[in-house]
Amino acid sequence: MAEILLSQDYSIADFCNENLRGIKEMLLLSMLHPPYFEPGSEEEKTYIENTFSVSVTNDLNQEERKPAYGLSAVHLYNSIGQNLCSCDFWEQSKEYVIYDVDNSGKEKERKVLSFSNPEDYKTLEYKQWRAKTKPCNFCDCGLEKTKKQCKLSSDHHGNDVLKKFAKESLFILPYIESVVTSLAYTPDSKTFVKKLHYGTGRIEIVLTWTEKGYGMVVQTTARDDIELIQIGYELEKRFGNGN
Repeated sequence: MAEILLSQDYSIADFCNENLRGIKEMLLLSMLHPPYFEPGSEEEKTYIENTFSVSVTNDLNQEERKPAYGLSAVHLYNSIGQNLCSCDFWEQSKEYVIYDVDNSGKEKERKVLSFSNPEDYKTLEYKQWRAKTKPCNFCDCGLEKTKKQCKLSSDHHGNDVLKKFAKESLFILPYIESVVTSLAYTPDSKTFVKKLHYGTGRIEIVLTWTEKGYGMVVQTTARDDIELIQIGYELEKRFGNGN
């Protein structure tokens, strides 16, 4: 992006590196405008009716609200922002909070992502966002549920409960290949999905409705981390909160 030409032989990098900008700076800044919305769209309607802002620190080290032009569009289109590292604000985080105030005065906080480097698209923040926006298309392991293996620790007192749940509830799912092992008791677990093992396609789960918190590790057909996150979402939706 730094090499994008603003004029002949003059790039964004040249602009950012100049100490004295003068007319060139004024010309570029004069081109700034609120984000474009398709005329008559719901996004345009919401943008007009609501007020969007961000909290920034001014020169006096005080918090103040500034209009959130680009980030408001990111929220309304459920997308990711692309920014230049032009000030400390864009160096703080990859996730930002914008304040959405409707015409009745009710305020809501909206979290959005905005990136500035190619490496940002390899982060967990991006993978989690992509998992929520990408249609699910899981691979079928190709095994009949009676052929799927359930390997548990031999001394685990909850083996019978785990085996029954695996055979009746997990093995009917085409994206679950097998049970790899059981886990130590986790009685305080609040979620069915305890942990995702990125790069391996494995997920730790806990039967939160059991008193001792019986748990096990399942092997999924996830082809990448994004699919693994999506499968985690699906399992939590199916079995979370004691379902």
